[in-house]
Amino acid sequence: MTIYEMRTYIQQNLSTVCSDSLGSMQTAIRKLLDKGYVSVTEYVDNNTLKKQYSLTPEGVYYYKDWVGTPINIQKMKSMEEGKFFFLGIAPGKKRVAFLKSFISDLEDEYRKLLVIKDCVDKTQKTAIERNTRRIKEDPGLVSNLLEVSGEKSVEQAVTNIDNYQLYMLEYGLERVKTDLEFYKKILKRELKEDSL
Repeated sequence: MTIYEMRTYIQQNLSTVCSDSLGSMQTAIRKLLDKGYVSVTEYVDNNTLKKQYSLTPEGVYYYKDWVGTPINIQKMKSMEEGKFFFLGIAPGKKRVAFLKSFISDLEDEYRKLLVIKDCVDKTQKTAIERNTRRIKEDPGLVSNLLEVSGEKSVEQAVTNIDNYQLYMLEYGLERVKTDLEFYKKILKRELKEDSL
């Protein structure tokens, strides 16, 4: 893919779990190129020079090792979420405004995730079939996918990928739902204290 194709894919499919910042992507690609995990091919399309990035065998090996490593809970920290820790320093009106705004954002996120889930529920079977066909058109992609997944068939590898992407969606829905309950409870406390 070109960097713009990657960015579009992230915007359409991964916006809730990773950034689509072009600067961040360029930095990441530079690091992957330096380590030999991806290669770049330049070509001209409609009088525009484009760069297409592909995994190298070393990249496949690295990815295979990385994806099997458990999640490091220490790296899941967010400075944005850390604001809540210090919120008690803010005046009461600001705390209430913060909580109301955050709850509104969480409700928007929950609605977005429900729309995605509805779409996925309606298209899951055809998406697996379509992705399996698309992957089978690229022998290099088939080889890399089977190498990384350890599966014997593209169909099973694609099904596994789809299942875990659905699990991530389910996790996102559960997390936002839990966050909403928690922050609404805190807002109620704040509003009670304000009325005293």
